Amino acid sequence: MNKISKYEKQTMYLTIGAMVLNLACFIIYLVKFFQVVPLYVAFDFKNGVVYYLMAFIIQTLLVISFFILLLNFLKIITRGDFFHEKNYDKIFFAAMMITIYGSINAMKDFLDIGMKYKELLDTTFLTNTLLVCVSIVLMNFLSIYDKSKSIKEENDLTI
Repeated sequence: MNKISKYEKQTMYLTIGAMVLNLACFIIYLVKFFQVVPLYVAFDFKNGVVYYLMAFIIQTLLVISFFILLLNFLKIITRGDFFHEKNYDKIFFAAMMITIYGSINAMKDFLDIGMKYKELLDTTFLTNTLLVCVSIVLMNFLSIYDKSKSIKEENDLTI
């Protein structure tokens, strides 16, 4: 097994591990939230807590979707199909998910719900996980770039 294959395997395991940790944190945060906040407060549309909860859930779903796209992208890269036409779509959707995630994060600051609820539904772990995933994607771009560079050199030698 060459170095690239070992690296890609490690990247796949790292991604799956980060996805499992992210889901565990999501469940822990929701359990802690509902232990502290009564249901009539959590789902009251007048106080804004329900909007913060919906934003939290949407952000979590975006991060999980990003993980799934990343795993599909890694699978294509692992096969050695660096220039597959579906890669463009996966990269585009991943970029859109990150943009939407950041927009929701910015909009949550405008919700005046009190610090207690904001601490219970803190998305810092999601943001950190997303940053790790973006770095994994960039590392995969390096392997694609390296492969394309070697193909170009090989092409230049044949001419």
